[in-house]
Amino acid sequence: MRRAVASRTATGRSPALAVRSPSMVTRTTVCRVAVPAPGSGRARVPGPSDASERAPRASTIARGYGGVYGRGPERGGIVPVPDRVVALLPYLVPLLDGLRYSRFFFQQFPQTIFLLQPLQPLASMYYRIPFAGVISFFAIYMGLAENRQMSRFVRFNAMQAIIVDVCLVLPGMIEYVLSPGRMSGAAMEMYKLCYNCVWVVVLAAFCLAAVGCLSGQMFKLPFVGDAADMRI
Repeated sequence: MRRAVASRTATGRSPALAVRSPSMVTRTTVCRVAVPAPGSGRARVPGPSDASERAPRASTIARGYGGVYGRGPERGGIVPVPDRVVALLPYLVPLLDGLRYSRFFFQQFPQTIFLLQPLQPLASMYYRIPFAGVISFFAIYMGLAENRQMSRFVRFNAMQAIIVDVCLVLPGMIEYVLSPGRMSGAAMEMYKLCYNCVWVVVLAAFCLAAVGCLSGQMFKLPFVGDAADMRI
């Protein structure tokens, strides 16, 4: 009895408590920390479903829909196919208006007459309607370029097509002022060269714009694209 009391007073605790059992092991418990949910007073434990909910949302925005739908590639979105087709249609107006400058070109290069084959039905209807150019101009301007419900991609291309069509007024005014009349020799060759240059520029602008629209890229024509971008 005295030895037990002495042993307890020396260690400050019972001998049974002073000796640890060899079978005792230390265990580590993993706790999940409760995170308060935004806008609520209750705590919410994050789970695997959160990552699965964020993944479709991120992939949707990356595809160009959701928050960036129809805003064009300059903001990381993918332009839908209907917007690409609608953006290309306004460029038909300057192409049809520029056909008047193609007469000498097709006389000198008759093998390129196949370029007019797809445009013949549309061109015959366009030139048959009175004031078709003016009607088309205001239809594109009011219906597409200034329509805020349209995507920026469509509005930019519509404005760019309008500016190209307005630029075609300049060679017509020069021709009206100079009134070339009957020409021959070097003057006639220069006259044909000016006509061919205007047509080639119009055709090149249409081809570049068509490639940009169909590929969904915001393509700016030289000297014209910046002006169209400032108007949008």
